[in-house]
Amino acid sequence: MNAPFAEDSYGRVKRLDFVAEILARAGDSVLDVGCGTGSQLTLPLARAFAAKRFLGIDSDAASLAEAQAGCPANARFGGDDLVGEDDRFDIVIASEVLEHVEDPAGFLAWLAGRLASGGRLILTVPNGYGPFEWASLLEVLATLSGLWPLLRRLKRALLGGGGAVEADSLAVSPHVNFFAWAELLALVDGAGLRVARRRNRTFLCGFLLDQCLPRLGLLAWNARIADRLPPGMVSDWMLELEVAGPPHPGTWCRNGWAGWRRRLNRRRWGLAP
Repeated sequence: MNAPFAEDSYGRVKRLDFVAEILARAGDSVLDVGCGTGSQLTLPLARAFAAKRFLGIDSDAASLAEAQAGCPANARFGGDDLVGEDDRFDIVIASEVLEHVEDPAGFLAWLAGRLASGGRLILTVPNGYGPFEWASLLEVLATLSGLWPLLRRLKRALLGGGGAVEADSLAVSPHVNFFAWAELLALVDGAGLRVARRRNRTFLCGFLLDQCLPRLGLLAWNARIADRLPPGMVSDWMLELEVAGPPHPGTWCRNGWAGWRRRLNRRRWGLAP
């Protein structure tokens, strides 16, 4: 579809196209869980698919207020109280949300339970061991160690300030989960879902890389090469999921590495452990 923004190292246009392709062939009702400001998915999709009904829910009041400003007639935004226990949707979207929730297995089961018969769940999740998370770890360690001011001056000297990007969300919500590909598949299976389609999003993105790639003219290559790489090598995954059967959740817990990363991220953003 014709995106209202330019492509970047995170593959924003690629993600929008992935979701739009699914919406074009499925259903009339769309629930976007963790919609944030709506600027990246909910609003452009609602404008492109005027005959479909969109509901965006989020826990951050400031993000919702921004989303509601000037939204089209076929979209509305609010808290999760807008979704009743018996409400079902043809399409459920949870883009860049699973890495933020304390109970990802329970969250996935809840999402699956919101699907109408034949519905599709669209999930996008960062690779917890991919280039983006390694770049983010560098930024976190630089900040906590006090090296960040020096690195920021170096970055500005070498790369400049970079352009502003409209935010997905106004909330401060660091990643608390870091999934390997096999771990994510196990969670999907436990929620009674299966992968109908997968596409990798981008290869490189994050701290320092976001300024390097456009300056080197590598944004298109970055999105294209991701399609040729195995899941473990890319920064983010995009999944179209369908119901396979009843949920059968196993025992999920963060491993030591993920627990350490969670504590670091919360310290970085001044949040309680």
